Amino acid sequence: MDGLDGRMDGLDGRMDRLDGRMDGLDGRMDRLEVKVDDGFTAVRAEIKEVRSEARADFRTLLGVILAMFMAMILGFAGIVAGIIL
Repeated sequence: MDGLDGRMDGLDGRMDRLDGRMDGLDGRMDRLEVKVDDGFTAVRAEIKEVRSEARADFRTLLGVILAMFMAMILGFAGIVAGIIL
């Protein structure tokens, strides 16, 4: 029985070391999860900023195109008015 008890004690020691390593891995996983969450938060903020800039650029472009279109229509109206009158 002494041989079996010695082996069981050895297994208990190994299991304790494995438990310690698993606890260490759990802590590292928790830290990694926090880093990933922080990274996604930063990416979301950056995407939000880029979207707002894109919206502003689009509105500016739309205003320029509308102004050019109106100038073109008024120019054609002036040409037609000059021909008729």
